[in-house]
Formats: sequence, C-alpha cells, structure tokens
Amino acid sequence: MTFSQLNYVLEVSRCGSINKAASKLFVSQSSLSNSIQELEKELDITIFTRSTKGIELTPDGSEFLSYIRPLIEQEKQIKALYENKNSKPCLRLSVSTQRYPFAVKAFTDLINSSNHPKFEVRIKETGIYQIIEDVYNNDSSIGVIFISRESEKFIQKTLSTKNIIFTPIKRINPRVYLSDKHPLAGKEKIHFNQLIDYPYAVFDHGQGKNLYYTEEINLAGFKIPEKLIFVHDRASMYNIVRHTNAFSIGSGILNEGYFEDGIISVPVECNSNDVMQPGWIKLNNRQLSEEELLYIKYLEESLSE
Repeated sequence: MTFSQLNYVLEVSRCGSINKAASKLFVSQSSLSNSIQELEKELDITIFTRSTKGIELTPDGSEFLSYIRPLIEQEKQIKALYENKNSKPCLRLSVSTQRYPFAVKAFTDLINSSNHPKFEVRIKETGIYQIIEDVYNNDSSIGVIFISRESEKFIQKTLSTKNIIFTPIKRINPRVYLSDKHPLAGKEKIHFNQLIDYPYAVFDHGQGKNLYYTEEINLAGFKIPEKLIFVHDRASMYNIVRHTNAFSIGSGILNEGYFEDGIISVPVECNSNDVMQPGWIKLNNRQLSEEELLYIKYLEESLSE
C-alpha cells in the first residue's frame, strides 16, 4: 500500500469515474485501474463497484476512505513542512461555519493575535450539510454548527457515519432577531402567537436537504408563518430584518462590531428543552494544530460575550 494508491482511491471517489480521475492525476486509465485493483487484492476488500453507470464506493470502501483521508492530509502537511526548511512558519487554518458572527469574530481574533509572517487562512459561511461535507473531505479542518434537542439524533448519526465528532461549547436559549423599529421591539419576551402575522426570514438550506439541516432551531409549538423569506447570505439577512418587519430566530449573540446596527434580539417564550448547542466538529482521528486549538479558544470566548 502506497500513498500514490491512497491518493488514487481518493480522486476516483471524488470524480466517480476512473477516466476522469486518470485525467486529473495525469496517469493512464489502465495504470490507475490496475493500481487500485492491486490495493483491493492486498487488503482483501472491494473498494469500488464498477458498472456501466460509473464507479461507486462499497461499504468497505467508504470505511477505508474515512481512514485514509487524515493520512493523506498529514502527508500534505509533512511535505509542506519539509519542502522548504529555510522558509518561515506559515499560519494555516480552514474553517467552515454556519452564518454566525461569533465564528467570524473568533477568526479575526486569531489573525490579529498572530505574529506569523505568512498566512494561508480560509473561512467559509454555508449550511450544516456542506459544513459536514467540508470536514469529511478535509476541505476544512474545523466546522462550526449547532444542534438542538430535535435535530441531535439525526445530526449525531450523520456525523458518526463520517467519523466526525461534535464538541458542544454551551447551551443557549433561542432569541428572536428583529429591527429595533419592529412593533414587537419593546417586548421583554415574545410569544409564538405574536409572530404569526410577521414575515419569517430563514436561510435557504437547499431543496431536497433534510429539514434537520435548517439553520433555525425548530421550536416545539412554533407554527411557521405563511409569509416566508428565504435568504442565502448573512448580509442579505441583516438588511431584510433591519429594513422590514421580518424576524428570524437564532442564538441572539450580538458581538459588538460584528452585527448590523438597528437589529436587536429578544428572548422567545419556549419549552425549556428548546435550547441551541453551538459547537465545533472535526474528524475523529485528526490531530488539531496549535492555530486550530487557538481558534477554538477564541470561539469559546466569542460565545461567552
């Protein structure tokens, strides 16, 4: 078993085709196919099923892929470390997060605290489904998500099948986001039935995606209003909530300087079990770097504000 074979398996699984993978790897189709067959014979497993429709991973192949992804990532890190011994250290961090200001604040806190002469950092705001895929595929080392009582079983099962672990940071009672000029802005608490006539702004989690992937917590007894506004990015959400009578539901955390002026959060009357648990995910057998651990520290601080 060689790293070349492991990379071949990874690329074929990404492309779903021997021919496409061979083209990307600059090797012949027969050489690629023979190499994978030799690996399957060595391990006594079938990694891919081959048909006229293309290539698909077997259950053994999926399990094998979950083990080799961290190895390939570590191989890349080792090569990057030793390819140029005279170069100065470079800060590397890749984060996928739900559309949370506190996750961005932690990211900027890390950058501002760094004295590294070189940066290679990336942050991506997206939905839960894509965050899990990014971490699973090693496109991001850390993912920032939340789970609730209603979504916990489904999300934890999904993470387990991908060998990903979730570490919660804190429990948060959900709050309503609305404009400071909203008719309900002066309330100390807001009940569900007071929201029914106002537009509900939600992040679009994509057609066909499971409802458990939604970014808004599903509250017991909350009847979804008939007026719905689907939004893709955080800036649009801020503008819609600020300039209309629409509302949204979330953590209520308003980090100073990271949230739009004119938007407030008000506690929502809900079941005591309806809590959000924001936290972070990573591959189970992946060792975090100092920078990644520092980001998590800043994430915890940002959530405590």
